[in-house]
Amino acid sequence: MFSKQLPRLLSRNRNICSQFLQISEEINEALTVGKQSVVALESTIITHGMPYPTNIQCALEVEKQVRTQGAIPATIAVINGRIKVGLSKNDLEFLGDTDRSRPIKISRRDFAYALAEKLNGGTTVAGTLIACQQVGIHVFATGGLFFFPLTFTYTIILCHLKGIGGVHRDVNDSFDISADLNELGHSNVAVISSGVKSILDISKTLEYLETQGVFVATLGENHGFPAFYSRSSSHQAPYRVQDTYQAAKIVKSHLDLGLNSGLLFAVPVPEAYACDPEKMEFIIQEALRKASEKDIKGKARTPFLLEEIARASSGNSLETNVALIKNNAKVASEIALKLQEIITESGISSEKNARPIVIGGSNLDCMVRLQQTNETVKLDGRIHMCQLDYNPGGVGRNICEALEKLGQPCHFFTAVGDDYQGKIVLDRIPKTAQKYVKTLKNHRTAQCIVVLDKMGDCSFLMGDMDIHKEISIDVLENDEDVIKGSPLMVMDGNLSLQTMDKALKIAEKYKIPVFYEPTDTAIARKPFQSLHWKSIKFITPNVAELMDISEHFQIPFDQTLSDLSDIASLASSLSGHIDNVIVTLGPRGVLLASKGQNSPRHYPADDIPNLVNVSGAGDCFASGFIAALLEKRLESECVSVGLAAARMALLSASPVPKKMFDRNDRAWQLQATSFILK
Repeated sequence: MFSKQLPRLLSRNRNICSQFLQISEEINEALTVGKQSVVALESTIITHGMPYPTNIQCALEVEKQVRTQGAIPATIAVINGRIKVGLSKNDLEFLGDTDRSRPIKISRRDFAYALAEKLNGGTTVAGTLIACQQVGIHVFATGGLFFFPLTFTYTIILCHLKGIGGVHRDVNDSFDISADLNELGHSNVAVISSGVKSILDISKTLEYLETQGVFVATLGENHGFPAFYSRSSSHQAPYRVQDTYQAAKIVKSHLDLGLNSGLLFAVPVPEAYACDPEKMEFIIQEALRKASEKDIKGKARTPFLLEEIARASSGNSLETNVALIKNNAKVASEIALKLQEIITESGISSEKNARPIVIGGSNLDCMVRLQQTNETVKLDGRIHMCQLDYNPGGVGRNICEALEKLGQPCHFFTAVGDDYQGKIVLDRIPKTAQKYVKTLKNHRTAQCIVVLDKMGDCSFLMGDMDIHKEISIDVLENDEDVIKGSPLMVMDGNLSLQTMDKALKIAEKYKIPVFYEPTDTAIARKPFQSLHWKSIKFITPNVAELMDISEHFQIPFDQTLSDLSDIASLASSLSGHIDNVIVTLGPRGVLLASKGQNSPRHYPADDIPNLVNVSGAGDCFASGFIAALLEKRLESECVSVGLAAARMALLSASPVPKKMFDRNDRAWQLQATSFILK
């Protein structure tokens, strides 16, 4: 959900000597900095798939499809004895002109020969997997079979877009099993393909993949395993994933486990372009019968079968194959992008001693609850009957206490006075978080008067906050070594602009994502005046704070903003600047808009008929969300835990309840239900 340098699990394993490996500058930067996702593409489509110049045109179209989705295409080939990851247009044109390049097919067995002899070659699925494994690319799009009419007559020239190989139907006689399957068995790469070639034995291929420990799933509505032209076959995939986000989540878990084996996601061709499976099977059986009659075996068998299928289909599969390869590239790009989001979001450091950093205010809050239901405050000297309660508060302090109670202890940077109020506040700051709390002589602890109506809604606040200025730059500089190892920095709006600027600069330096709680409309936009504000990846404004921050970014909006769809539209616009905008809507729940996602998500809240006060609900929501985020949970799970924590705060007399739920509580198992707002 937010951008950050890729964690160590994606570090490259370059066993190939650098003299044999050349990575384009664009791809090298993307893999190193983690700013964009990379999708690998094989090159036998260019060298052995189509005639020149159609092969180049097709390769450029597939690369364009990847870029359209926001990812970077990495076509892999061997040119002049070097493995090139990312081909220039000149490289593509040279490689595609096979009279000049005289390329060979390159799988595992062929690399040494091709490199030693300084040859040119197109990498097969197996060859491409090897290169991906070496440089740290984890998503690879391959295709299917492609028939391309080169004339306006009924003459069809067979063009082969290389897909995943498999076990041949005559395996009992030929023992022909593609090297692709073995390579998938020990390559940490997710391959997106439209199944396996329909001329192969799909059942035996699936069995062989199981033996190799390869995860296989159909991406779609059911378990039916696709057969290139057809959306399904008579065979079932072991698993089914419903969308690219779930696929990316599986890839992330697979990488975390360090299994060093591959994943195959079989993507059915778009329904509008699908062929009838029974008709295609009949054509294939006829082609197999002719091959047997003519005693065609070995390497000649596959080209013969493909040519026969091309003739029998009269080229009607053209649209199917164009749709198929483009769709695979699109799906692979979406998986790669979502994988990056999940890795960088949950790839927050998982080191045992790594703690989030909370920098913010600590107050003693005087909660004033008016006794009469319809009473308004009149400044004419009269006494307003009320109930008074004193509780430690402050956004930073509330988040610190709530995180501790949710099992996520933090390092807390704050300041209190050496006075009675300070002692009360310190007593409610977790002992494990007090190491970096400054207790200052001759300073007043911050105090805030919170006036609530009889229903518990906040009417207005008054505050003495001068001590927050003492959370100064030098405090952060002195403890930079502690901050730099943090998985997440949480910051409230009480800090001075100078302190915010320093904190954001440190976060930028060490690539620490920042979670910002705006705190109050009057100070909501403050950190965005810093040159380093782009370290802020999450904000949790209410509607008024959303408007103030949007105004800072000069985003136009209606000042009477109240309709949910209008709020969603504004949050979506702001997410173009800030990766994740989480708008707290009080009894209406929360609304979340993220960069790169077209539709904001609205998560409604449950009705709470007997709420006690609202003063800590927003802080507890943020704490629950952060706690789940640090647990590497999905967005819906983060929201679920946040809403559950907010509910407990609403039913508590203090801003943070005395007891929060633990990881065994139902709130951690449930996922919030969202509504997509267009």
